[in-house]
Amino acid sequence: MSQLQLNFDVKKDLLHIFATPLARFSLDEAQKYTPRIAEAILTREAAEPGIERSNKGGWHSDQKMLQWPELKFIDLESLFRESVYNMIALTSRHKKFKSDISISAWANVNRAGSFNSSHVHPENHWSGVFYVKTTNFDEDPVKRAGKLEFHDPRGAIRMLNNPSNQPDKVGINPIEGNIMLFPSWLYHSVNTFTIDTVRISIAFNARIEHFEPVES
Repeated sequence: MSQLQLNFDVKKDLLHIFATPLARFSLDEAQKYTPRIAEAILTREAAEPGIERSNKGGWHSDQKMLQWPELKFIDLESLFRESVYNMIALTSRHKKFKSDISISAWANVNRAGSFNSSHVHPENHWSGVFYVKTTNFDEDPVKRAGKLEFHDPRGAIRMLNNPSNQPDKVGINPIEGNIMLFPSWLYHSVNTFTIDTVRISIAFNARIEHFEPVES
């Protein structure tokens, strides 16, 4: 019996399909803005009861925070919109395009014992989190408190143990002044704090109302 040979070029013949894009954007000179943003959010928290969505404990503002007059010193809507436009360009392969997107945003305040259960953001294309105040993970013995965790969307992959399987959750450390942007359909959660601290973030949704590639 003759010996069979396989031809394989790792650069063109190994394909990674159904990848999930995540992007991290950082705000220049964030320290100039985040303390004032945190102050405005904590003042609102003290004055308003908040609502419950995915948050278990903590405080969740209404979704109209982009209209708060006390935040007029920073154009958060343009900041979030720019991150989404960048992500669209990176994932659509169209560097030039015309697009209209609607943005909504809300504040989250998490303290010891609070967390956010696993959820998605229906009827939106992209979702993001802007970190205003975070904790020092070196102080937490669990090393996972307050992390943003993304859940593997390939549900049936756990049918059998497989050497190529990755962990079913990937945790991202929150960093002040950073924006994490991800598809709205991707399940995610926030771990419970085990230390007495405060985590302040602004979450936002982006819905693409119109998209038109521009030929170069």
